[in-house]
Amino acid sequence: MTLPVFAVRSTPLRLTLLLLLLFVLSSIATFAAAYIVIRTSYDAALKTEITQAIETYRTVPEDDELLERLSQDMASTRPAYRVLQYLPDNGPRISNVERIEPVSGFTILPASAIAPGKATLAESYLAQSARVGAGQLIVAETRETVIEMGKVFVAMLLIGLLPTIVIATIAGLIVARGARNRIDTIQGVLHDMTLGRLAVRVPDMNGREDDLSRMGHAVNQMASAQEALIASMRQVSSDIAHDLKTPIQRVGVILDQLRHKTALSAGQEALLTRAEAETDGIVKTFQALLQLAQIEGGAVRDRFVATDVADVATDVVDLFTPDAEEQGYRLDLALGVSGPLNVLGDRHLLAQVLANLIGNAMRHTPTGRAIKVGVTRLQGHVVLSVSDDGPGIPEAERDKVLQRLYRLEHSRTTEGNGLGLSLVSAICDLHGATLTLEDAMPGLRVRIVFPAA
Repeated sequence: MTLPVFAVRSTPLRLTLLLLLLFVLSSIATFAAAYIVIRTSYDAALKTEITQAIETYRTVPEDDELLERLSQDMASTRPAYRVLQYLPDNGPRISNVERIEPVSGFTILPASAIAPGKATLAESYLAQSARVGAGQLIVAETRETVIEMGKVFVAMLLIGLLPTIVIATIAGLIVARGARNRIDTIQGVLHDMTLGRLAVRVPDMNGREDDLSRMGHAVNQMASAQEALIASMRQVSSDIAHDLKTPIQRVGVILDQLRHKTALSAGQEALLTRAEAETDGIVKTFQALLQLAQIEGGAVRDRFVATDVADVATDVVDLFTPDAEEQGYRLDLALGVSGPLNVLGDRHLLAQVLANLIGNAMRHTPTGRAIKVGVTRLQGHVVLSVSDDGPGIPEAERDKVLQRLYRLEHSRTTEGNGLGLSLVSAICDLHGATLTLEDAMPGLRVRIVFPAA
């Protein structure tokens, strides 16, 4: 089983690894404590046995009898179990090995500290040196049992712990991956909600009643509440726009009648012109709001057909070129490939997207600059882009300018109603296209990636 590298940072996996580490450490600590207790007990038994052996030799009253008994014991004792060495004050050393290094008190001696001669030695001994009779006696007992016991404990630890670790690791990773997937699902829903897709929901978690399920239910409730609220706001704005559209149009008609049926002074003519311009702007704003509501409702999706974006771009650029040249701009169209670049969509709405973007570029780009329109195919997708070398949009503002009625210039001294880019965004969402605002260095590049028809 393999997990992505980023999953190592996930909370469920970290908790699983932490619990597994605690289990391993506690198991090792338990085995180590048991081994230390048993080893200490066995060393104490060895010390008692060595002390008793020394005391036994001390009970021999005569030196000659002591030497004879020691010689007999050394001849019958295998060095692999017990090493004996006696250094009389006067006389040669006697031992069942060639030599043994001097010791003081109880000392653990490795086999390398004893010259074996022809004898076979153990790996380790517990030795003590004591004054016995007219000489110095060293008694060393094998610690082979302690060593073997340590090996047995290690084997038990490996045999008993490793399979448990493997099983616990696999089970923990499965559980962690399941929790990670559920968290990713909830996180994905929250991300979609952040992007405005309020219809998404956390899928049913099979009737579970754990924390993640309750969190998923809470996210769904929040999404439902936000969806209802946004729908209500959109309905209210649409109703207001619809209800006010007719009276405002009537005002426009009255102003037109005032211009053509009455005699006006120069000052009155100027005021009337301003009133007509403001009324026309209000009508356009309400029309944009109504169109935005219609697009977000998805009703126009039934009109979608295979549409050549390159052909749409050519027509829109040809339409805007005279006006752009009159204002001092240059429109450049670049088609990345020959032939049709079809997407499934509505030709009128796609043309409106491009018209809004070109108009927005002309509104914010200094006179004399070039506005570049490009259509190409990239990895099976149709890409439409509009670039200018104007002031651009700060990165922190790029998501905000796609909202309704948001104006980058808060003083609102320039033309526009703050609905152009939000309308473009709604049309892109309707077509399943991805809209991004990028830094053209300098200027702004609007990039729209359509799924191929």
